[in-house]
Amino acid sequence: MSDTPNTETTTDAQWAELAVAFGQELDPLAEYEATFQQADADPFALFTAEVLATRDIAARTREGYDRVFRQWREFMTDQGRHPACPSEGHVKGFARHELDTKDNHPDTVKEKLRKLNNAYTYWQDDPTFPHPQDYNPISLAKTKVTFADVESKEPPRIPLADLRDVLEGVTHVRNRAIIALQLKLGLRATEVCNLQLSDIDIQNADLREHYPELGSNPRLEGRQNAVYVPHDREGNKSQRPRLLPLDNELRRVLLRYLLIRPDTGGPWVFLSLTRHEQLRKQDINQPWKDAFRPEYAETEQNRAVTSHYGRHYFTTYWRVEKDLNRELIKYMRGDTAGSMSIQERGAIDEYIHTYYEDITDLYRENVFKLNV
Repeated sequence: MSDTPNTETTTDAQWAELAVAFGQELDPLAEYEATFQQADADPFALFTAEVLATRDIAARTREGYDRVFRQWREFMTDQGRHPACPSEGHVKGFARHELDTKDNHPDTVKEKLRKLNNAYTYWQDDPTFPHPQDYNPISLAKTKVTFADVESKEPPRIPLADLRDVLEGVTHVRNRAIIALQLKLGLRATEVCNLQLSDIDIQNADLREHYPELGSNPRLEGRQNAVYVPHDREGNKSQRPRLLPLDNELRRVLLRYLLIRPDTGGPWVFLSLTRHEQLRKQDINQPWKDAFRPEYAETEQNRAVTSHYGRHYFTTYWRVEKDLNRELIKYMRGDTAGSMSIQERGAIDEYIHTYYEDITDLYRENVFKLNV
């Protein structure tokens, strides 16, 4: 999916021509690059200390700012530019990177730009910084990037037989395990990235000898052939931790991968193919793109298949095809009641609790088979 108009290059050239004609600068912050690079002070740390630290904001919100600032720094480092003096083109490039490469939802990208803009307007208002009041590259970029409303499109309906055909064509053991795991457990990409060896219990003597830490998470005590999905690792969106069962098919897929997984001494289950480091969100999405494109690319009716499709398929299967109780599905998805008040939800919801034992037998008896 691309949210960038085909005419962007032509449009940029026209803007540049107009700037020359009127003696204007398209990149007025470029002259401050060297000074920012030489300064020891961190503009983002100053914003955090002067603004965020003085507000009564939740720790999760503060972590969200820190995460966006870190992602922005990494992007601007790749561009060879200090993150405090971007051009409009840098901001548009960051938005496209988040939309196209990382497959973030447009609302997520808009929220990231909003957080960046809060820091930028703080610099504009503080006389210490050189940022002019009449130039804000973030606000400009937001008006020129097309945020397609992909959520208005339904994910494609892929019959189970066709899913099996796609998986049959995935020859890489790691990639097959990633796709199968997301389809059969409904995990988010970040949850797959954050999965550690200690979070998975698989009853296999060879595997446990090779990985002594396998299944050592205290939350797995007394539970065999299961996975623990925490809620408190960076990037995991669920506010509710959960235990999920592994059926025989998923155990086999994970077993085949783990027996050939590079032995780096690190805790992460899935590793990058080149660096053998923890995967990033875009690394999780790439196997899906390789397997499902171009047949399941975005169309006028349907959104493109990405790693998030697994969560859609998982939820639809249990709710529509198996008519499973909503509270049990919410447990398996890691959902909570949200931020609504007791009065809005209904007081009874406060007294409904679901547990691993409520779903484990039901799951293993009814989960679909991918023939992997």
